[in-house]
Amino acid sequence: MPEFYRIYFDADELDALRGACDLQSTEEDMRLDEAAVGDLEDAVTQESRADDMLLMKSTVSIFKPGQAIIITKEDLGLMQKSLERFKDEAPPELLEPIESAIEKIENPGRAV
Repeated sequence: MPEFYRIYFDADELDALRGACDLQSTEEDMRLDEAAVGDLEDAVTQESRADDMLLMKSTVSIFKPGQAIIITKEDLGLMQKSLERFKDEAPPELLEPIESAIEKIENPGRAV
């Protein structure tokens, strides 16, 4: 059974997270288009990754600032990966919220 964690994000962190998930989802979709002309197994794997990021993007879009979010470590990992990737392309005003969100993801509270 997966372990669940409780985490909170403020408005700026959520803006950063939304931008990060949007960018990552777009990149996974582009990789899916490229994989479609190759090996079937690679295409299926990439489709799964693209679907996971689309779901994460959709999920993050409904989060509210200060809302308690109950989430798995795997999903937190997807968020962190997206934020790390987004650092290189984010506007300067989101760099601090990105770092703050990553810190929260690395140290989430355990859900009871």
